Amino acid sequence: MIMNTNLLSKYLVDSKYLSGIIYFEELYSTNAYSKKIYHELKDNTIVLTSYQTNGTGRFGRPWQTNRNENLTFSLIKDYGLRIDEIHLMNFYTSYILYLTLNETSKDCSEHDLYLKWPNDLLLNRKKIAGILLDVKDMNSDMKKFIIGIGLNVNQEIFPEDINSKATSMKNEFKCEFMIEMILINFIKLFNENLCLLNQGDILMKLWKSKSNVIGKKVKFKQLDDGREAEVVVMDIDNDGGLIVSDVSGKTCKFYSGEISILYDE
Repeated sequence: MIMNTNLLSKYLVDSKYLSGIIYFEELYSTNAYSKKIYHELKDNTIVLTSYQTNGTGRFGRPWQTNRNENLTFSLIKDYGLRIDEIHLMNFYTSYILYLTLNETSKDCSEHDLYLKWPNDLLLNRKKIAGILLDVKDMNSDMKKFIIGIGLNVNQEIFPEDINSKATSMKNEFKCEFMIEMILINFIKLFNENLCLLNQGDILMKLWKSKSNVIGKKVKFKQLDDGREAEVVVMDIDNDGGLIVSDVSGKTCKFYSGEISILYDE
């Protein structure tokens, strides 16, 4: 079903949560499009598509979606964060998405929803959502954030290479979801909790409370050299860094990389 933009405008634009909605039935990438014309995009604009043909996640990996089954959009947000605070927008967005999904799915069934460092959401141990953050006007006090979000909503079949790692709300809760209402709830929560971006310590504490990785053994892959090692996550620092301990007991902190939680079967 094509996105009901009239409904979105009624609840989000008319009520001033958004300044505008740019909708495409099909688009190569909401983030790539937004970066191309970012200087034309007002604060609180979303670029939205029902079918993203060439979406990418972190490190340029493809984000594959089916037509009219998922939520793929970019939110344009002007916000005054220092350079050393930019990570807070990433953690804030994933935390708000967690709250949105928790609220949306509470009547469907019991679920195992967690935040995964640094910007993914896992549902029953499988990836259900990812966030890709781009920042423009880095040297200005007011920076322009392009916040790309991909959420698997009603897709039931995934490509074979990611089938064991990806899932959707419909697959896990066995019911259909209205994509527009998920977006409406997310935008409202995002706007109503912005004060957390000025309370970094509190935000990171809340984020960690919705993550289950601290104390867990994980596989950690460094992106600069591709090395992978089993480590134990000791903490997530307020600056967004992942603090881990290796087999020798040495403690290190990383700001980029990839973790895979090692579950006891």
